[in-house]
Amino acid sequence: MPDTLLRRSAVIGSLLTLVAIVSGGLVSATESAGVCTGWPLCAELFTSPATPALWLAFGHRLLVAIAMVVALFIAVMVWRRPDLDRWVRLPLLIAPLFGLVEVAAGGIMVTLGLYEAINQVHLGLALLMLGAQAVGTVALLQPLPTTRAGGRATREARRLSGLAWWTAGATGVLALALSARILDDPATSAASILPINAGGAVAMAGMLASGTFWQTWRSRRGDHLLIGVATAVLLLILVEVPLILLPPAAAGMGVGLAALVWGATLALAVLALRRPLPATMPVVAARPATDEAPPLWKDYLSLTKPKVISLLLVTTAGAMYLTEAGSPSLWLVFWTMIGGYLAAGGAGAINCAFDSDIDINMGRTSRRPVPSGRISRRNAMIFGFVLSALSVVVMLAFTTPLAALVSTLGIFYYAWFYTQWLKRSTWQNIVIGGGAGALPPLVGWTAVTGELSVAALLLFAIVFYWTPPHFWALALVKQKDYARAGVPMLPVVAGEGETRWQILVYSVILVALSLLLTAIGAMGWIYFGGAALLGALFLQSAWHVWKRGDQASIWGLYKYSLLYLALLFAVMVIDRVMA
Repeated sequence: MPDTLLRRSAVIGSLLTLVAIVSGGLVSATESAGVCTGWPLCAELFTSPATPALWLAFGHRLLVAIAMVVALFIAVMVWRRPDLDRWVRLPLLIAPLFGLVEVAAGGIMVTLGLYEAINQVHLGLALLMLGAQAVGTVALLQPLPTTRAGGRATREARRLSGLAWWTAGATGVLALALSARILDDPATSAASILPINAGGAVAMAGMLASGTFWQTWRSRRGDHLLIGVATAVLLLILVEVPLILLPPAAAGMGVGLAALVWGATLALAVLALRRPLPATMPVVAARPATDEAPPLWKDYLSLTKPKVISLLLVTTAGAMYLTEAGSPSLWLVFWTMIGGYLAAGGAGAINCAFDSDIDINMGRTSRRPVPSGRISRRNAMIFGFVLSALSVVVMLAFTTPLAALVSTLGIFYYAWFYTQWLKRSTWQNIVIGGGAGALPPLVGWTAVTGELSVAALLLFAIVFYWTPPHFWALALVKQKDYARAGVPMLPVVAGEGETRWQILVYSVILVALSLLLTAIGAMGWIYFGGAALLGALFLQSAWHVWKRGDQASIWGLYKYSLLYLALLFAVMVIDRVMA
């Protein structure tokens, strides 16, 4: 009976907090907050004629009070249950603390009339309270699996959970951005530390939600609950898109929907770790293993190298938010991403056609569509040309001529200059060829500004010097494959020792360049601190590769380098919006 009461109370508490946020969004949208001038009571309810605005403002306060009482009741029950695991206890214990601070912020907002200055703080605390309740409630309803799963299944679960956490963060920013649109002077509000452009916020949330859905479908398609939640999150974010087209005063109605997505995405992050993993789930109508080739559309998609492109698009999108022109429009971000994918995908397909003679001799590439014979070199080449041509059309039509020129240069740089000559003729292939992968930040920058700058060129240099440590780490692991295929990678030509030393040298240059953004005034001290921390971890990994040279150190650098670049651009955006 106590467990049943706790579960029901946790669910009710989460729903009450969500309804309170929805009502708060409606209060902001209808400008009803100032109707009740007193706090915590609303004396106007008894002294003034009853109006919808008055009842709405009073109803919001009443809902917040009830949600707080329920949250405190749950916290008391959880405190008396030390046997519950930390995913249940900690979130449900801190939820009312967020709520108490939120109530205090609401009191200050009403008493002093600081609606514009505190509105986003008030909403942010409510979202934190809802998030804590959602995490604790889902952990309470879904116990940890009792059967241990394999390492690969566990890694996939953590990857899915990580994507869901990032998506939840993006939806929280979206809720604040939608609310900020209501303010007369958002620059004076706490929301000025976040992207006020709701279009950019919904675009980022949509991209992350799409990635989360794809990862859920790829790794947990047999779990109908996870698939259902991931689908609901993606659809709800799509529903948010029309709301950014509404007048600013009406945007508050989307705050409640964004809060719902926030809670649902956090629930997905917890469920990904606590639901039975594939290795322990019963197989329903499992098909016998076959050697059938994947669908043709998947083969053509793989020619574009989507995993590689995802990081290129991160640097493109990040650069778009770093210019002095301010946050770009949703449509500009959308079409730049489409054009960028088409350009990189077209170059990738041409690369696959040219490199089929190399790929067939390497273990990690021999199963690609062209060397395996599933797609002919001719068709891969045509596919690459078509995508490349479409990218030029998209970039010219929806961005700027300079962005289209840089994007087209990237296609030729990678598909011909690198693939046809550099890769096959010199160990400097990765160094010089890194210029192709360093062009996406310039594409994003010029798509917004139509011109280049010192800061944009420094972004190019950062990615340029990031490339050798990243790919040489992979080359150290796969050097036998490269030797067999006749590719003069640095480990094949100069040996492991020289490669490990070059990795350290280029890592030092990379970190130094990353800190120069603050020195030239392009970034602030928030970025400097984040870049210094990320760079220190990068140098530590590079040092371990140089000194130890074992597979664990090399793989550690390779994997961290991917995370490093994405986080570095994320810190740049955070610094820019907080400036």
